[in-house]
Amino acid sequence: MEINIRYALEKDMEDLVKIYNQAILSRTATGDITPFKTIEKKDWFLEHNKNNYPILTAEHNDKVVGWISISPYRKGREALRKTVEVSYYIENSFQRKGIGNKLLNEIIKVSKELGYKTIFTILFDINIGSIKLLKKNGFEKWGELPGVVEVDGNIFSHVYYGRKI
Repeated sequence: MEINIRYALEKDMEDLVKIYNQAILSRTATGDITPFKTIEKKDWFLEHNKNNYPILTAEHNDKVVGWISISPYRKGREALRKTVEVSYYIENSFQRKGIGNKLLNEIIKVSKELGYKTIFTILFDINIGSIKLLKKNGFEKWGELPGVVEVDGNIFSHVYYGRKI
């Protein structure tokens, strides 16, 4: 399967939100509970650009099928300016096809080029697919907040995975 990785454009916002909303509806991939409208994510999108906190997309046949972004950790705290949080989401019908791996490898490369030293993510402990992907790419478990997540009556832990770049 041919996948093209590129920087996200404003025209991609609807696809980015659609994919994120799929993750919300899965009830195992994000702490958000209610799906978003595209306009509600515009400020988030505009805070990301290729010179500091890029969003990358994965395209298949000119269709966005996944995305990944880095964001500041504790925005405004100078001592943490070299640390970024990574988030990634793949359209349901394209999961387990290596797209997450391609996106993760590319964002690690871009993050290093931008001068970041540490990259991490926060996820639910039930998200075994993401945990396997992270471990495959050199991430280690750095912490856990046990039983802090409650979705539809189900209790999960928040786990932190990170690596130096």
